[in-house]
Amino acid sequence: MKHVLAIAGCLLMAGCATSGMKDTLPKLSSKTGKGVPAYVECVVPKWQALAKDAKGDAKDDKGVVTASDDGKYERLEVTANGAGAQVVMRELQKKKGADYDGRFREEAISCL
Repeated sequence: MKHVLAIAGCLLMAGCATSGMKDTLPKLSSKTGKGVPAYVECVVPKWQALAKDAKGDAKDDKGVVTASDDGKYERLEVTANGAGAQVVMRELQKKKGADYDGRFREEAISCL
C-alpha cells in the first residue's frame, strides 16, 4: 500500500510540475518531413542520454516526448501534418540564476 501511495504522489507532483507549460512560449516550433513515430523514435534516445526518465509515446498522428532533469521539465508534442509532422517543444527551467540549458532543444532540432 505504501508503494501505491508513493507512486500516486510522484505522478501528482509530475502533473503539477508540467501543468504550467502551456502558458510558456514554445522553445521550438517547426516542421519535419518524418512521420510522427519516426521523429519520436529519433528524439527519445537522445533525450534519454540527457535525462534517464525521458520517455516517448507515438501513434500514427500524434506523439509526445517528455523528460525532467534537475529542475528542467521538457515536453515535445508531435502532430501529423501532411507528409510530415509539426513539432512543438515547451519547457520550464526552474533553477534561478542558472544559464539557459538548450541541450534538449538542440537534440530535438537534430532529428528534424
